Amino acid sequence: MSKTKMSLFGVVIVTILSMTISFHSINAEPVTMDINKAKDPGPGFGTEKIGTLSIDAQNKTLDISVNMTQAPKQDKVFEAWLVDADGSNYKLSLGAMDGNSLKVSDNMVNPYTYTEFIITEEPVEDVDPNAAGTYGGAELQAPFGQ
Repeated sequence: MSKTKMSLFGVVIVTILSMTISFHSINAEPVTMDINKAKDPGPGFGTEKIGTLSIDAQNKTLDISVNMTQAPKQDKVFEAWLVDADGSNYKLSLGAMDGNSLKVSDNMVNPYTYTEFIITEEPVEDVDPNAAGTYGGAELQAPFGQ
């Protein structure tokens, strides 16, 4: 093999390896966004701010902090979810909120598949693993939705 072909082959291999490594270690800048009340009726979120969501994604670790400005109704609790709204519509529960706040740190295979963050209002002793109607939420920004 000539030096030129070997050099070109080396560049191709290095490019493929760096693309593979960078794909598996996406780091997003920490972001803070508004949680807005869900539209009634219909999908999506309105403009009434009901809380704040902070997400810090480093590699496959997702740190989420939620602070709501409203309280759930009596005998209810807020529950936070990540939603694959542009794909399977799968909802991943992040857990029930402690009053008006939640802090979660989780390792995920691909946290960037999710496109929405939602809040539901659930019964305190809820045995149904599915999400109730959406109370509020936010559209996630890139690199989410990949």
